[in-house]
Amino acid sequence: MTWPLLVSVVAAVAVSPLSAAWTAALAAGQHRGWWRLRPVSARRWATVAAVTAALVLLAAAGHPSVAWWLLAVGGGVLAVVDAQTELLPARLTYPLAALIAAALVAAAVIGGDAGPLLRAGLAALTVGVLWLALWFLSPRTTGLGDARLAALTSGVLGWVGWADVWQALLLTFLLAALTAVTMAARSRRGLRRTVTVPMGPALLAGAVLALWL
Repeated sequence: MTWPLLVSVVAAVAVSPLSAAWTAALAAGQHRGWWRLRPVSARRWATVAAVTAALVLLAAAGHPSVAWWLLAVGGGVLAVVDAQTELLPARLTYPLAALIAAALVAAAVIGGDAGPLLRAGLAALTVGVLWLALWFLSPRTTGLGDARLAALTSGVLGWVGWADVWQALLLTFLLAALTAVTMAARSRRGLRRTVTVPMGPALLAGAVLALWL
């Protein structure tokens, strides 16, 4: 493990008590003061720390590194909340998107090349519209939170290239299908049972895994 990667993982684990506190507040539907540090169970902290560390490790292949680190840390919170409540709170997604956009703009300014930034914006817009259309056609299978997160992950992937955007979408649906089959198989009614799959974890996992293909 290289020193920059080690620092990224250590930094993610260091902020995990705050991240875990956010998951508790957001999962409880708290709208005010959800960003404050609060006591959480050891199990919740360990879960958030493990998910975040895994995302940071996989996101290490992405560039710019600051944007991917932000996506991994914020995504860890969103993944845990979505798995627990099947909701992706806009009150976290929007600030996270603003921070990531700022990181991408800074990288474009420092690198003196606006091409990747424009591609990132176009990717976010394109995939966001596609997911909005999916939500309109089938509101029971997806939500606005899924569309927001899909646009965000696609924007970061768009900086890397269009191939990664489409690979991530394919991986997302494959992971979601695998999750649905697993959830149905574990239920008493087996595969005959209709299940609702939280798309947040699949979107985030698909995004970071696409970097390695």
